[in-house]
Amino acid sequence: MGHNKMFTLNNRGLLFITVILALLAQVSIVQGAGRLLVWPVKEEVAQTKARVSLRQHEVRKGKIAISQNMLPRTDSKGHRRTQVVPSKGDTVSLNFFDDAKYDVKVDSVKHNADGTIIVQGKLKNHKLRTVTMTIGSDGYLVTLQDMDKDLLYRVSGNSNNGSGSVTEIDMKKMPPVIR
Repeated sequence: MGHNKMFTLNNRGLLFITVILALLAQVSIVQGAGRLLVWPVKEEVAQTKARVSLRQHEVRKGKIAISQNMLPRTDSKGHRRTQVVPSKGDTVSLNFFDDAKYDVKVDSVKHNADGTIIVQGKLKNHKLRTVTMTIGSDGYLVTLQDMDKDLLYRVSGNSNNGSGSVTEIDMKKMPPVIR
């Protein structure tokens, strides 16, 4: 009978371990859905058109922050930080406004000799490469074109602290370009 109790405890232990592993698997799957790289800051102020001067083709402007992990390994004061750059095949998330969130599948990562990193990718259900992120010691730039909605997002920011700004542009209202 003592042997049966031991077997029951082992089954319970096995069940407990299985549940824990299942929960860990769910967490890793959710995190794999897209590491958040860009997010809005003070959204309610950023969306107020009355406070921001907009051109005819600009829909709205806002403040954003980029993940410190994407910034150069050394800031302007010489402080070192860990740089974790996405790899080809990774999915990352860019959140410009509460209603403008994009998952991007990375299809190219280039490391230049000067420390600049260029990450390019595609939006889900898009055939063309429509996302480019350039991160260097002087600053960072991100462009994302949503072909389905005719919107273009332009982001520029400070590589020292990650702060930046985003402009949403209606491509149908853009003035013609003279070359």
